Amino acid sequence: MTVSSTNSLEKGQVERSAEETPDHNECLKILSLVLDQEASDEEHAYFKKHVENCMPYYEIYNVDKAIKDMIKTKCISQDTPADLIDSIKSKIYQQAD
Repeated sequence: MTVSSTNSLEKGQVERSAEETPDHNECLKILSLVLDQEASDEEHAYFKKHVENCMPYYEIYNVDKAIKDMIKTKCISQDTPADLIDSIKSKIYQQAD
């Protein structure tokens, strides 16, 4: 399988490869792109087709997605104490001077 310098699949490679033997290494590269919603339509389709037929990657995808969602929920919805914000800002301003 050929991967361009941007780690994306070359056009046409996705469809042929998905019908052939699954390439786990390629799916691992695409996994983070899919989780970060940065995968192209071709990469997303290739990954989806692979995951439908590969239980280990189905589990990896779901565990990684659950962890990412949990971190996003726990980190974004937390109220940050005002004194911590002031302390961080103060240190940033001191570093900038």
